[in-house]
Amino acid sequence: MSEVTRSLLQRWGASLRRGADFDSWGQLVEAIDEYQILARHLQKEAQSQHNNSEFTEEQKKTIGKIATCLELRSAALQSTQSQEEFKLEDLKKLEPILKNILTYNKEFPFDVQPVPLRRILAPGEEENLEFEEDEEEGGAGAGSPDSFPARVPGAAVFFEFKHYKPKKRFTSTKCFAFMEMDEIKPGPIVIELYKKPTDFKRKKLQLLTKKPLYLHLHQTLHKE
Repeated sequence: MSEVTRSLLQRWGASLRRGADFDSWGQLVEAIDEYQILARHLQKEAQSQHNNSEFTEEQKKTIGKIATCLELRSAALQSTQSQEEFKLEDLKKLEPILKNILTYNKEFPFDVQPVPLRRILAPGEEENLEFEEDEEEGGAGAGSPDSFPARVPGAAVFFEFKHYKPKKRFTSTKCFAFMEMDEIKPGPIVIELYKKPTDFKRKKLQLLTKKPLYLHLHQTLHKE
């Protein structure tokens, strides 16, 4: 293990413990922030394509799953439901996995999947992706989607977040998200939000913001 990787794993572990401590102390805002920041770092590593990485593709997949668990815990802390779907004791099981990621070879303890590896901007370009309030996005309701109708163009389910602009008297798309067909299954899922216009071909996707902002869904499938 190189010194760079050792240091990286130590920082990840410290961040996870910090979030869990905040969580156990009831400091939910701080816990959510810590979880989401760490999740974003883990997702970036899981999506990295550089050749000098010490992580194998299978290890990157596990790192991505840990990131998903962090998002699920974050979502549970923000939920108004009395029963938490992903508990703190579940989250604490991730610490030894993350610490020993280079030698971990057991089955992952939770039935989750990493956020799909999609084409997004390179890290250097992504830094400029902030919420932008240009002329089109100005006015009442900007940044607060009123609805998000779902479409199914081919092999994915798209969600468009729309809001009404009283001054211009029309409804505008703020951002969009989508699920691959293999992601349609019962249970929670966390998917990324992308800048408009809606790209049904999914050829050039740009994250809405560099901040850890996602669409949290819980799917229930009904048989006819």
